[in-house]
Amino acid sequence: MTIRKTRLTLLTGTQRKQFTEFSEPTDALLSRYYTLSDDDMSLIQERRRNSNRLGFAVQLCVLRHLGKVLDVAEAPPTAVLSFLGEQLGIDPDEYVEYASREPTRREHFLELCQRLGYQSFSLEMNREFRRWLIPLAIVTPQPFPLVSALLDELRRQKILVPRLGVLERMVSHARSQAEATVYRILGEITAGYEQALDDLLTVPEDQAMAPFTRLKQWPRHPKPANILKLIERLNLLRQFPVNDPRLGTLPRSRLDGLAAEGKRLSTSSLAEYAPAKRRAVIFAHLVELSQTLTDEVLEMHDRLMLTYLRESEQASITEYQQHGQSLIERLQTFEQVCAALVRARAEHLDPYQVIEAILPWGKLVASIADPQAAQQLRQLDPLQYLTQSFRRVRAYSQKLLDTFTFRATPSAEPLLQGIEALQEMYRNGKRMLPASVPLRFIRQKWASFVLDGEKVSRPYYELCVLDELRLALRSGDLWVEGSRRYRDLEEYLLPRTDWQAKQAELSLQLPETFDDYWQERKILMEARLEEVSTGLFKGKLMDVSNSRGKIKITPQKKLVPPQVDPLARQLAKRLPRIKVTDLVQQVDRWTSFSACFTDLRTGQPAEKRHHLLTALLAEGLNLGLTKMAEAVTDPEITTRRLMYLSDWYLREETFKAALAEVVNFQSQQSLAQYWGDGTKSSSDGQRFPVGGQGRKFGHLNAKYGREPGVLFYTHVSDQYAPFHTKAITTNVRDALHVLDGLLYHQSDLQIQEHYTDTAGFTDQVFGMCHLLGFRFAPRIRDLAETRLYTPESPSSYPVLASMVNRKLNLELLRENWDELRRLTVSVRHGTVTASLMMSKLAAYPRQNSLAQALSELGRIERTLFTLEWLSSPELRLRVHHGLNKGEALHALTRAVAFHRSGEIRDRSSEAQNLRAKGIQLLVAIISAWNTVALQGAVEQLKNEGQDVPEELLPYLSPLGWEHISLTGDYSWRTLADQQP
Repeated sequence: MTIRKTRLTLLTGTQRKQFTEFSEPTDALLSRYYTLSDDDMSLIQERRRNSNRLGFAVQLCVLRHLGKVLDVAEAPPTAVLSFLGEQLGIDPDEYVEYASREPTRREHFLELCQRLGYQSFSLEMNREFRRWLIPLAIVTPQPFPLVSALLDELRRQKILVPRLGVLERMVSHARSQAEATVYRILGEITAGYEQALDDLLTVPEDQAMAPFTRLKQWPRHPKPANILKLIERLNLLRQFPVNDPRLGTLPRSRLDGLAAEGKRLSTSSLAEYAPAKRRAVIFAHLVELSQTLTDEVLEMHDRLMLTYLRESEQASITEYQQHGQSLIERLQTFEQVCAALVRARAEHLDPYQVIEAILPWGKLVASIADPQAAQQLRQLDPLQYLTQSFRRVRAYSQKLLDTFTFRATPSAEPLLQGIEALQEMYRNGKRMLPASVPLRFIRQKWASFVLDGEKVSRPYYELCVLDELRLALRSGDLWVEGSRRYRDLEEYLLPRTDWQAKQAELSLQLPETFDDYWQERKILMEARLEEVSTGLFKGKLMDVSNSRGKIKITPQKKLVPPQVDPLARQLAKRLPRIKVTDLVQQVDRWTSFSACFTDLRTGQPAEKRHHLLTALLAEGLNLGLTKMAEAVTDPEITTRRLMYLSDWYLREETFKAALAEVVNFQSQQSLAQYWGDGTKSSSDGQRFPVGGQGRKFGHLNAKYGREPGVLFYTHVSDQYAPFHTKAITTNVRDALHVLDGLLYHQSDLQIQEHYTDTAGFTDQVFGMCHLLGFRFAPRIRDLAETRLYTPESPSSYPVLASMVNRKLNLELLRENWDELRRLTVSVRHGTVTASLMMSKLAAYPRQNSLAQALSELGRIERTLFTLEWLSSPELRLRVHHGLNKGEALHALTRAVAFHRSGEIRDRSSEAQNLRAKGIQLLVAIISAWNTVALQGAVEQLKNEGQDVPEELLPYLSPLGWEHISLTGDYSWRTLADQQP
């Protein structure tokens, strides 16, 4: 029997094309690789015919660019031939003659290799590059970046690139060696704990599940008893070396990958692994779990304190409703007395007689001496009722403070001393506070409650410390050992010795000094201030008025031509009615996006693609796996099958890769070019209510009512493609997440200008966007609350007096410029996510000098933008149109996620995030399909001789869904059914 060897394929078909086929070159790529130097020209002119000169130039540039020879049937892109032909003065069509002469091409290529110093790939080189790949494979096991890095290094060393299959085998070998290295390092850290790790998979006689399974499940609802349960689990994890410093030698991505595998595997599946791999996976999951539980405990404490503070506020409101009238009458009495005193002094009258003329003296004395009235006034302060929650806080506070080791910045040292004072009191079992406790951290609102006369109130002192603790953790003034979210701010940034080298690698164009930056911005600011001041004074700013110092902008009018609606209706009638399953399958045939969903363990795509598409549809329609299994017509697709696919194939990184494939496909359609060039985008949050078990993970926000919810924050391109989305809590500001979508999407979009609504910007976002090279353009709704900051005093611009706030602190920026650059490089490099860093820097109540400097930089950029907003109707219109595209996307999103009454019922924030990505992937698929369908409908009209004015095409939208059947039984076409 003949045994056939299976060819190793690590890359998807789309990825293989990127490495083996010519992509359409950009201007930057042509300039870098296909510009001919004087030496090149001399070498080329040695050829005798024009066709040979052009062909020789092509081979020369392709060799430098791709490090390989052009295959016989491989033709360079037209843009390359035109670019080289223009430099040589040769018609690009001459290349056809050269391409047909294989001996000449081979002879030229060998000559070029000799002259340029290129070597053939040898067996020894194969061994060397395998060893070179291992450290990279430790960082990332993903084949695509490893093959990319290998190709770049081969080209750098002028080694001819071998066949792609050879590269895949090298990468496969390096990945295996990298895994073995990781297992060895983790084995050294867990030496002596081998049996304890294996015992986690064994079910004790008196329990229903193994400890490893029980550790994965924990209560999520914020209440004191659950904090104690989380701390119990955390102490169990700390029996292992989960905080060993040697873990820092391994890349976070590698540990996260092993932890994700451990999270999804059952104990029986883990038991089948080889010992080294099994223990590595278990331990990596324990490390990740210890950090997660640390953050979960501190987050639960934060939410509990907020709950208790809200309850106190509600109690004070109730108190005001019951006794507020009498307090108002007392206040009116005191106002009358004060007015009488003012009058007495002004008119030189006896003050006592004037007071008694409006209020009998005895009544005044009685009102002052009334202890009940004074108590009523105090009861209007919400903190008066906080002690009602003291017993609930006290139920877990000792365990909370004993479990964690806190560190502090110098400004938070007094608070740390207060924490240590409570820890000492708890350890010694005392009921009274120490004789002298730290008080310097106590803010004014707490002072009258904590300091009751000369005595310190123990309940209020503890409550004050615990409330300040949560605020200091948010701001980064305090950090916790073993936490992922609450680390030292310095740990989030690249080391001071490394960031400048990284800046060069990332090609970030940051001015070397603040003066370099300010020289250009100052000139621009002075010019815009003069333009706006003069325009306002003379009334020449379009749609802008200045009435009594109040500057107003006339609201945008609907500027859609009336001919658009008839055209849109005519095109909509030509769109075929289609089932959502057929639509998804068709887009998958165009893009192969389903191949991006690979098995976490093997890296291979799913064998039965329609099974995977069913799992994706369950997420995208908000239907859930169980209901989808009931609705799908294929009996093989069971709930258990969908759960398997969801566990192993549906991950954040696979959703991102699939979304990028769909977005890239849509961006290449000719109709999409009428909507935009892919360089502009907008973002906004869309709230969904949470229901069922998901209510425990929802957050309250008065802006959205009294029911808990979650926000899906989505970035959409100017071509109507949602290219990034994430689930965020409703009680944080949208602005914190603006940069994540711009930095961490995987599509080919090159976003340069980004729009948000009013809630989407802060001074720090303005500053960070500028440093990262994005033009930030939020819609300004209320100019009355908008402030300008100038290098001169506010009086220098009298026409803008109502808007100019204060003078810029340029010295602060000058002192912190290098730190701002380090922050920028760290965020771009991925050392810390932009949203996490922005939340740290924006945290209340304290900000360090870096945060203040970023805000000051943002004030410069916001001032420049606001001045342009006033002077440029084109900018206002552009932002308006960009945000409208996001609103249209929200409508489609709401229509797609209609199952479960539009509620999100997932039981964890991670599951909610995957739900958001699943819904937006389906929205992107619909947008891409509609783009192709509309494009076809337009061509039909033209072929029928109807006039379709091109100026109307930018107003069309691919976000309709009336022709798509989103409900009913879900069935998939077989390959035979799909044939035309």
